[in-house]
Amino acid sequence: MDTKTDRSSLTGSEAQKPLVKIDNLFAGYDESLILKDVSMEVPDNKVVALLGRNGVGKTTLLNTIMGLVPTSSGTIEFDEQSIQDMLVDKRAHLGIGYVPQGRDIFPGLTVWENLEVGLKAGNVGKADRLDEVFELFPVLKEMLKRKGGVLSGGQQQQLSIARALLLNPKLLILDEPTEGIQPSIIDQIEDAIFAIKEKHNVSIILVEQYIDFAKNASDFFYILERGSVVESGPISRLDDELTAKYLMV
Repeated sequence: MDTKTDRSSLTGSEAQKPLVKIDNLFAGYDESLILKDVSMEVPDNKVVALLGRNGVGKTTLLNTIMGLVPTSSGTIEFDEQSIQDMLVDKRAHLGIGYVPQGRDIFPGLTVWENLEVGLKAGNVGKADRLDEVFELFPVLKEMLKRKGGVLSGGQQQQLSIARALLLNPKLLILDEPTEGIQPSIIDQIEDAIFAIKEKHNVSIILVEQYIDFAKNASDFFYILERGSVVESGPISRLDDELTAKYLMV
């Protein structure tokens, strides 16, 4: 399939050395090949939306970046290091934070205990990093003694993002952060994404079904179809025609 890709904003002086560079990636589970010849770049301090209908390989690509799915062939570079054969924990220590679909907090632990997990693994000052996440998500400071399992879906999502930020990542991966979230919290998460990018110099890969949210929050996009990239470019290229062709159910 021919791919119409506008890379003009992903090359040149602004992104000479992208934080993430994926070339000709093939990956999958056991004998099932899901990703087929995927190439993708994530520039420093930018938000890249990874889009596509359900089942096209978006979460598989995220899991491959994290090392949870083995690479059959191709390369993944992070901060100019080859990581496709690196263990999961080593990738995390390099500065990759992952907020999976479903949030994946510890429901039996308090908000504070969930945050401590991130604090113990991070490598920055405890007080400074806590102040930053409480500035992004002030509701968490009011709920430190509550069990994670009794929080609303939106509050759990904020907790999951906050915990990942306490790892002091260079790259934050968000898998459908607005799924099942009330509109007021969606607005807060969108504001948080802007703040994370602008104040903390963090790049973000955003998988999202809510197209308006993705367009508002992102700088660039890639669309997957049947495990391959079929369109990409600056987010301004994501028009109604592309949305109808590749994203509408």
